[in-house]
Amino acid sequence: MNLAQVLRTAPDAPSAFQSDRRRSAELYADILAVAPGGDGRVDVEAVQSRPSILRRTAALLSEALPPGTDRLVCAAPDGIATTTALALHTGLPFATVTGTGDDARLTGEAHAGEHTVVVVPLMSTARDAAPPVLAALKAGMRVSHVLSVVDSTDTTDTTDSTDTSSVADTLLEQYEVRFHALFSATEKKEVDPR
Repeated sequence: MNLAQVLRTAPDAPSAFQSDRRRSAELYADILAVAPGGDGRVDVEAVQSRPSILRRTAALLSEALPPGTDRLVCAAPDGIATTTALALHTGLPFATVTGTGDDARLTGEAHAGEHTVVVVPLMSTARDAAPPVLAALKAGMRVSHVLSVVDSTDTTDTTDSTDTSSVADTLLEQYEVRFHALFSATEKKEVDPR
């Protein structure tokens, strides 16, 4: 039982602790306040330059890590800040991927057989995750999940047939990898001011 579960069941628990839902909603409101795109897009560089947002993001992402994760992998340069924050929060090491397609190269320490999670701060399409997922698989790593802060995919856009299914479905079908995003840019989260 974790602290949040103990506090929920304790009859005399202090009310100073935020609920998970409230904590998540406030983080998303802060992300949108720092990097509003107006059209559903989020400026990931603006978000990653805020230590308070990175700390809270890392805490929420760590809750989505599957048990037994050995290493994190991200694409450079976009994923480095978020992945570093998550690595510092969890103590997990990480490797980076540079380049795209056949030129994607895994740099840093990585071992075949490691249980790996790929971190992509902003997902627009499943292709955003392809270079780090493929580089990790090529290195013999076992990629189980792709974690993202914001999923900004638009499943109503039919200009590219590969983008019409959800990112989660595409990643599962193509790479047998699960997808989890903290927030969806198409959802509006309201924060109760009380």
